[in-house]
Amino acid sequence: MEVEVETREGRKKLEMPPGFTGEDLLKKLGLAPDAVIIVVDGKPVPYKEKIEGENIRIIRVASGG
Repeated sequence: MEVEVETREGRKKLEMPPGFTGEDLLKKLGLAPDAVIIVVDGKPVPYKEKIEGENIRIIRVASGG
């Protein structure tokens, strides 16, 4: 299935298998789970859960002290 993902760099269309998880998506994008938040239809989704929605956004996070 084709999904559209919004990142800081813009929108990307990716081909993903049915029932894919956030972890699958992050691997395809080359991103680490501890460096981003996955937002699906306006709600944060844990990266181990299946992605069920149309509006997928990846937000990079930074922490420091």
